[in-house]
Amino acid sequence: MARPLKKKQSITVVIPAYNEENYLEKTLKSVIKASKLYKGKLEIVVVDNNSSDRTAEIAHEAGVRVVYEPKNQIARARNAGAAVSKSDYLVFLDADTTVKGDIFQKVANNLSSGKVIGGGAWAEPDTGLGGKIIFKYLINGVLSLKNVTVGPFLYCEREAFEKVGGFDEELYTAEEFSFADSLKKEGKKNKKKWKIIKFGKKHRIVTSARRFGAYGGLEMLTKNVHLIWNHHEKIRKKEHCDFWYDDSK
Repeated sequence: MARPLKKKQSITVVIPAYNEENYLEKTLKSVIKASKLYKGKLEIVVVDNNSSDRTAEIAHEAGVRVVYEPKNQIARARNAGAAVSKSDYLVFLDADTTVKGDIFQKVANNLSSGKVIGGGAWAEPDTGLGGKIIFKYLINGVLSLKNVTVGPFLYCEREAFEKVGGFDEELYTAEEFSFADSLKKEGKKNKKKWKIIKFGKKHRIVTSARRFGAYGGLEMLTKNVHLIWNHHEKIRKKEHCDFWYDDSK
């Protein structure tokens, strides 16, 4: 008797966007192009996080689903996008980050194995050679030693997302680290791991280094070093995290 064909899992790509008119179109085009290499169903949801520019208009013109989240907070925006999806898997992509190749197939392969609950992916910045080398290999490599990833690209099972309650809406920054920790704990219950998709020949993720370019590494450090003290309290108050919500950069 022939084996039944394995169901292709559906994927929703959630893109939170606050005043991202300068980046969103390029991001959407990259996702649409990459989606053609995935044979399952893939939908794109842009969450307009109370933008005052053409963010929502650009998303509508691209023909993707658009939802509105009035409170300007990335955790809440990500959750709002996930809430309107019924897909098996979720991918959270920053609005200033492009993808290439078979990255969505890699997500599906990992999650459908039954051994992975979610993960992230190595990304490279859209900077010169020096910045790329530092971020692409050094920073990604150091973070991977403790199985940590930053937020431009995250993925997980929908069921697991719901079990952990999504992203913590008490947090205005570092919400991706809290989310990953919650999923890792949930995964241990079922012997599933958090898996980072590392660099490969058939895929690529490029994220904007606009803040680094606008401020420089030293100024970025000085603007955020205060978060080291009373970290758990400060990341719950937007006035301490304004650097990450400044749409002028």
